[in-house]
Amino acid sequence: MILTTNKAHKAALAEFRHLVDQDEEGHHARLLELRDAIHTFEESHGHAPGPPRTIAGVLEVEMFRLRLHQKEMAEKLGIGASRLSEVLRGKRPAGIELRRALYTKLHLPAEDVLLLD
Repeated sequence: MILTTNKAHKAALAEFRHLVDQDEEGHHARLLELRDAIHTFEESHGHAPGPPRTIAGVLEVEMFRLRLHQKEMAEKLGIGASRLSEVLRGKRPAGIELRRALYTKLHLPAEDVLLLD
């Protein structure tokens, strides 16, 4: 299956969601076919997002990955919840202490943490 138009892509997404909602074993092969076609179409049309380019973006990804709320992430990083909130909203720059915590407590590569805005 090859998707060539946005209309076909939207139809494939709708069918995929419908089949997932049905939660039946008999649709497994079709789901895999749709998944691969959707993925190929999205990659070829620039739909795939790259890695985050800001500290706020990295924090959001890590909170999602670790399934943490802002308050829990702040505790993990050893900073105040209000400070984390300000960084996430772009109201405050990420200082060296926060960057160090991202490196030491979340084990993110130092070069990534230091180069992000």
